[in-house]
Amino acid sequence: MVPECTTFFICVLHVQLDVVAFAHLSQIAFIDKCVEYDLRDWMVENCPNLMGFLNRMKDRCFPDWDEMLKTLNLNTHIEEKKETEKEKEAEKEKEAEKEKEVIKEEGKGDADQKEEKKEEEKK
Repeated sequence: MVPECTTFFICVLHVQLDVVAFAHLSQIAFIDKCVEYDLRDWMVENCPNLMGFLNRMKDRCFPDWDEMLKTLNLNTHIEEKKETEKEKEAEKEKEAEKEKEVIKEEGKGDADQKEEKKEEEKK
């Protein structure tokens, strides 16, 4: 006997059938409301169990659904290293110091070459 359960197709845990059904039906059910789409409207009005299933799958598999839609980033669960403005400024200062050092070294090299040329001219 199959136990009575309305959470997913085959009871409490979602299985491959649930994932495949969600993949296909969510494209219809979660189209933006500003787009007129009769099939979506019909599903919302006449299929409360199916819409409940889709919402349960969405909540269980994609708890960050709204954030993904806002940022269009599918990996919102991975925290990115967010650099503060102070860190960016510190990096820019370090790069500027390195450039100054390179310019000084190039300048010393030019001065050394000029001295060598002067010495050769004297000979």
